[in-house]
Amino acid sequence: MKKAMLVLGCLVALVTYAPAQEMSVISGKLLGYDGKPMLKAHVHLFPFTWPDKPLHSIEVAPDGSFEIRFMETGLRYLRFTGANHQVRSIPLWIEKPIRERINVRLILYEYVDDFNQVKIIWNFNNLDFSTSRPMTKQANGTLVFEIDTTISAFTYQILGAAKNLNAPINGTQSDDLVYSGFLGYRSVVKVSDGKVKIIFDPKKLLRGKTGDEAVVQFDNPNSPQARFYALHHEQRRRIIDEYQAAKKAYSDAHNRDITGFSYDWSTTLTAFTKLIAKETNSALRQILLMQYLEIGRLGEHEKLDKQLIAQAFAEIPATSLLWSNEIISGSAPLMFDAASWLAPKGKYDDYLDEALEKHPDRSIRVGILRNKLEDAGVQGDTAKVRVFYNRMMSEFGDTWQAKSVKSKYDPNRAIMNSKKAPKFSVVSLDQPSATYTNESMKGKIYLMDFWAVWCGPCVIEMPNLHQAYEKLKDKNFEILSLSFDRIPEDVAQFRDGEWKMPWLHSFVAKGFDSDLAKAFEVRGIPKPILVDGNTNTILATGEDLRGEQLEKTLAKVLGDGTNMSNADKQ
Repeated sequence: MKKAMLVLGCLVALVTYAPAQEMSVISGKLLGYDGKPMLKAHVHLFPFTWPDKPLHSIEVAPDGSFEIRFMETGLRYLRFTGANHQVRSIPLWIEKPIRERINVRLILYEYVDDFNQVKIIWNFNNLDFSTSRPMTKQANGTLVFEIDTTISAFTYQILGAAKNLNAPINGTQSDDLVYSGFLGYRSVVKVSDGKVKIIFDPKKLLRGKTGDEAVVQFDNPNSPQARFYALHHEQRRRIIDEYQAAKKAYSDAHNRDITGFSYDWSTTLTAFTKLIAKETNSALRQILLMQYLEIGRLGEHEKLDKQLIAQAFAEIPATSLLWSNEIISGSAPLMFDAASWLAPKGKYDDYLDEALEKHPDRSIRVGILRNKLEDAGVQGDTAKVRVFYNRMMSEFGDTWQAKSVKSKYDPNRAIMNSKKAPKFSVVSLDQPSATYTNESMKGKIYLMDFWAVWCGPCVIEMPNLHQAYEKLKDKNFEILSLSFDRIPEDVAQFRDGEWKMPWLHSFVAKGFDSDLAKAFEVRGIPKPILVDGNTNTILATGEDLRGEQLEKTLAKVLGDGTNMSNADKQ
C-alpha cells in the first residue's frame, strides 16, 4: 500500500512540475469599416479543410481587442467576423508555437439597388432557405413581416439584400445578435403578447465607400506569418482580381465563349523563378513553389520550368498540408496535375501513393483516388477500376467525389445507356396547371437537364443547350430543365437575362434530397440524361451530352429526325 502511495505521489509530482506545453497566442484589434468596434464580432481558428465548426472561437471585447490561444500547429486559418460586415480570413503556417499581433479592419456588405425581393428566414422554420417568406413593402420603403408565435425570442436573418451573396445577413431590427457559423450573424428580437413584427429598413443599413478593402496589419511585417499571409494575398490578387477578372471580361464580350481567351503569365513566371532562387526560408520557398505550380494549372503548365516542378516534388513532402493551400481547386489535387506534367508518365506514382495513404487532408486523398479511378476508366483497365471503385465507396462513400464516380462506375446503377428511365411527374414552372411525365414526353427525344442558377458548370453549358435546341427543336427534340435552385424565382430572374431557355422547365423542391434526384441518381449537377420518349430508354448521359459532344451525340440520334432505335438499324 505504501509503495502504491509512493508511485502515486511521484506521478502527482511529475504532473505538478512538468513544464506547461507552449501555446500560440494571437492578439490585436478587430474593428469595423469606420475603425470603430462593431456591435458584435468574433475571431475563430479553423483547420484549412473547411469543417463545419471552428477549433476555437472567442468573442471580441467591446473595444475591439482580442486574444486567441491555441496549441494546434500546421496549416490553419483565422476567420474574422462582425455583424454587418464581410468575413476576412488569414492563413497561418505554424511549424512551432507563435506569438503575433494583428490588427484587422473589416468592410461592409454591399447591398442590392432594389429591395423588392427581400425575404426572411427564422428559427420557426429552422432558417431554411427553401421555406423563406417574402416581406411586405411599405410606402415608406421599409419591409415588414408579422407572425403569431409562442416563442419568447424570435431569431431571424434577411435574404436577398446583400449584393453578390446567396448568404443571409442580420436585420436592421435587433435586441441582440448571435453568431451562426458560416451563415453569419442572426438578429434576435424579444417577443411579447405572442406576436412579432419585424421591420427591415434599408435606410438603416451601414454603407461604406465602393471599392473599400479590408485591412490586415501585422505588428511585425517581417515575421514568417506576415510573409506567408503576404504571399497568399498576392496570389489571390493575381489570380482572382486580375486573371479571373480578365477572363470574365472576355467572356462577357464574347457571348460567354472563352475559346480564344489567353493571359500573359510570362512576367509572373519570371518573377517566381527569381523569388524561389533567393528565398532562404524553407517553408516560404515551398509556398512559392506551390504557387508557381498553381499558375501552371491555369493553362500555362507547358511554359513552366521542368526543373522547378521537380524541385517542388523534392522539397514539398507528399504529406504536407501546403498541398491544401490552393486559391482555385481543380478537378484533381494540384500534386496530381503537376506529376502529369513531367515525363516519363508515372514518374511520381510513389509520391502520389504516399499522399493517398498518409496525407492528413482527406480531400487530397479522395481527390487522388478519384483521378486514379478516372485514369483507369479511360485506359479500360476494368480490374483497377473495380479496386479503386470499391476503395472509394468503403473509405470515402460520404463525399461528393464518391457520389460522382458512383453515378458513372457503379455496376448496378439505374441511370445508364439502354436502361429504362424511372417514372417521373413534375409540375411545369411556366404553367402550374401542366405536368410533365414519361407519358407526356412520348414521341420526343428529350434531354433531362438537372441544373441550378448557382452552378457555374451548368451556366457554362447554356450556349451549347441553346444552339442544340435551335437546330433540333423541329426534329422531335425537347429539353426539360429541372432546377435545384433555392427558390423558383431564381430561375425566372436568370431567364430574364441573357439566356432565355425557351423550353420546358420544372422546379425540384428539396433538390438533391428529393425523390426525383434519388430516382435519377443525381449526386452532382449538371447532370444531363437523354431519353427516347417512345421506348422510355436512356440513350446517353454525362460527358456525351456536354460541351461540343452534345451536338455530336444528338446528331447521331436526330440527324434525320429518327430516334436512336431506328438509327441503330441502319
